[in-house]
Amino acid sequence: METTSKRPQAKYAPGELQKTRQNLGQLELEEAAFMMKRLGGEIGIEKSEEITEDTLKKVRAARKFIPARQKTNRAPGAKSVELRSDSGRSSDEQIFTGAGSSFLPEKKYRLPVLTSKNRQLFDKIMTSEEYGIRPAPGFLAMLFSFGRGGSGRISDSFIKNNLAAHIRHIDSFVESVQALISSAPASYQNQISKEDEFSFRALNIINNWDTLTLRAEFGELKKKKSSVMIEDMVPFVRELYRPLVKLYFLGEMQMTRIIKTLYSKTAEVETDQAKKTRNLDHARQAASEWLYIFGQVIKGLYPLLMRMCSSEYEVYPDFFTKYISDIMPFLEITKYDIVLPKKKKKEGKTVENKEETEKKVPEKEKTAEEQAVAESPVRQNLILQSLDILEKLFPEAGFTSLAENPDMYPYFQPLYSFPEGFNLLSPQNPLHVTIILLRIIEDFFQGCRHIPMVRTDDGKNPAEHDNLQKIFADWTQYREVLFDKVMVPGLKECVNQAYTQSDFHTSHYGKRAISNWLWQEKYYFHPHLAFEISFIERPRMENDYVSLSERIRGLVRLFSDMIRTADSAESSTSFNLGGSYNFDVENSISFRLNLLLGGGKSKGRTNLNLLKYTLCALRVLDWWINDKDSLAYKSSATIPYRTAEGSSRPLLSVHLRNDQRDAFLRNLRIMHAAQKAEKQRENP
Repeated sequence: METTSKRPQAKYAPGELQKTRQNLGQLELEEAAFMMKRLGGEIGIEKSEEITEDTLKKVRAARKFIPARQKTNRAPGAKSVELRSDSGRSSDEQIFTGAGSSFLPEKKYRLPVLTSKNRQLFDKIMTSEEYGIRPAPGFLAMLFSFGRGGSGRISDSFIKNNLAAHIRHIDSFVESVQALISSAPASYQNQISKEDEFSFRALNIINNWDTLTLRAEFGELKKKKSSVMIEDMVPFVRELYRPLVKLYFLGEMQMTRIIKTLYSKTAEVETDQAKKTRNLDHARQAASEWLYIFGQVIKGLYPLLMRMCSSEYEVYPDFFTKYISDIMPFLEITKYDIVLPKKKKKEGKTVENKEETEKKVPEKEKTAEEQAVAESPVRQNLILQSLDILEKLFPEAGFTSLAENPDMYPYFQPLYSFPEGFNLLSPQNPLHVTIILLRIIEDFFQGCRHIPMVRTDDGKNPAEHDNLQKIFADWTQYREVLFDKVMVPGLKECVNQAYTQSDFHTSHYGKRAISNWLWQEKYYFHPHLAFEISFIERPRMENDYVSLSERIRGLVRLFSDMIRTADSAESSTSFNLGGSYNFDVENSISFRLNLLLGGGKSKGRTNLNLLKYTLCALRVLDWWINDKDSLAYKSSATIPYRTAEGSSRPLLSVHLRNDQRDAFLRNLRIMHAAQKAEKQRENP
């Protein structure tokens, strides 16, 4: 009996299956088999490409163009040699591609192929509230993300709002620096254009930075009638990041110093007071705009840059260091184009000096403790007031009931989108509150960084040589590096082990793992943490950051001194604290603070009031981690991960709240009603 195989039906358009495969990325055999079983359907193939007269005309025209190019480029009497590019195509193929570009549609940039895991990571970060690059997909789009307008579509609001704001800030930065350079002495301008020192190279890049092309690419994106896809963003992202990556490794501090030095050079030769003031405004504007560019533009679009030049996902800012070899070819720059700051030679301390310093620390701590005891009634009252302020900003979060170990994760997760890992931390562990306070202060610092804070060091502040702008720049590292990268992996390992072994926390391995993790918490965040030491050997830990406990104590004193000076003076103009505060991007703190101070046009929206509210959060964090008698240390730490009630089994899911804004507005109405009633009683 003769058997014949049935030929699959040709029911797909030419090239349709290839596009689908590219959108799906690399699939494992098991994953492909699962999708076939789940989706079902019949097997089909692509239809043959239809050859029309128009197609033939385009091919003939392209072929006519080839000999002419070959003839003009070939030396007389030279033999025909087949040239090949890096991709292995012949010169004829390259010429045909170049010639056909005027007749055939231009091919889009081909994005790197992703594995299923990396595709999910890219999708998650681009649709997150923090970046908002792509619209959040619906349920069906999540299952079938390979159609037109699916996983590659850029959000319209991201283009119209975010990109437009980024371009305005970049224009302002470039114009301010260029204005300063034009006012600098001719000798200094000559150094900028010719010398190779890193500060001159940076200024030369900015001086030659023409944003016209960037704005033209932005205009092309806005003119597109169809959905803007990731591939369509390639020209814009290249124009945006090409100069930014050259300057990226200077960071916030080095660029600010360069701008200050540039301004000082203009002040040396300028005699007109009006022009001096104008140059000072340019310098302040340039420094402010660079802080925005570094914190919002470079970070805000990094998922797009990463998607275009890398097939691997990496968190910010590690992506720019680990994958710089992929970034440079994409941006068409070399390592010689990147400006690197000169490393300062550290005058290393001797071992004896370090030991002497370590011996002096307990004396300083003891003095601070004695002073705190002497001022305990006043200090305790200030802490209670500060906790009350935080409760007004975040009603029902639990700041006035810390003794009950409130679970703050359901309240703050929708507001701040903490990375995976924080959800596993037990509310009974003091680090639970510390991470939330760090994030709240991070929002406050977004406004504080625009205040020109001038102070006189008296030698008594433990952080007197700690630059404020550096503190603002490094603040996120305590949470994003020390907790998210250093501590969360160990916490996840404990949770995974405890989930499969009910006796994990009592086992030899479990006690050691938990003890090591609590040692990290004590070293990085809570110096007075008490816990059962299961092993005499203390794990070795290294930390390049200034101690959080030391830094927060210095900040409390610094902010207190500035506020006390401003309040005692007739006016706060010397610190520029009477002006209105400014947040580049609205965040949870700026939204609540505006309403608490009377609205967007209120006279209460001053830098001084911003510092006062910031001090409240700083004071609570200082008390929480530095005071041995704080509620953070009321009991010994045990299991650090979240567990089900009455069990040692890890709890992996938590129900989140969605009424935070309603609670705030409801509490605000109650406060206004109480204030109104108080006024009526005073003036019947």
